[in-house]
Amino acid sequence: MNSIMHMPWIGRELEVIESFDPTYIGRKGLIIEETQRTLIIDEEGRQICLPKQEIDFKIDREEIVIKGSFVLQRSEDRIHKKYRS
Repeated sequence: MNSIMHMPWIGRELEVIESFDPTYIGRKGLIIEETQRTLIIDEEGRQICLPKQEIDFKIDREEIVIKGSFVLQRSEDRIHKKYRS
């Protein structure tokens, strides 16, 4: 898990696996921006803003599911943070 957590996510494929909001489940697209609280993806030419707090997702079809609430920080801070397995 540490390797994907320490990589930049912009330009990578995201798929929402679980969410409090059922309209987010199954959404897929390229990450075009990351803020402290959101991920913005390009889904078939449309920009979709996903609140990190409300989603669990996979990056680049990895087996690891990332809890959005676990990564509520800026990408620069996330890349340098130490995570426990």
